[in-house]
Amino acid sequence: MKTLNVGKILFLLMIVMGLSSCGDEYYTDDYLRNSDEKLCAKKWVEEYTTENKDGVEVLCSHQLKFAKADYSGQEIWEYYRSGESRPYETTSRTFTWKWIDKTMEGLILNYGAGEIKYFDNVWVRENYLSGKLNGMIVMMVGTNF
Repeated sequence: MKTLNVGKILFLLMIVMGLSSCGDEYYTDDYLRNSDEKLCAKKWVEEYTTENKDGVEVLCSHQLKFAKADYSGQEIWEYYRSGESRPYETTSRTFTWKWIDKTMEGLILNYGAGEIKYFDNVWVRENYLSGKLNGMIVMMVGTNF
């Protein structure tokens, strides 16, 4: 009977020790974890159709580029008319960026003059970047510069 009680106590102790190791740790697996290297290695592109100021439907190529050296970046919009391969209008803006915290799941993009955008729920994979950029869900694919 004493061995049964000792066995129960040891089993209970193992469960308590096992559960106490659970915590709020962030990912340490580099394959799953976001990183500066993954973010800065590609130009990120999302394409969608929209209407221009004349009410004509056009293709928009929305691009993000991140640089690790000085934590700068560029956001670019290129607008294409139907059937054309060169953009008829290009707009770009520069920003500085930083991760919100050590979990690397959110970015702060600072455009200067007090304009800041938040890129929340960021997922960076080999050829895929997604998240919520200033409240809008974006899903971008990676291209080489």
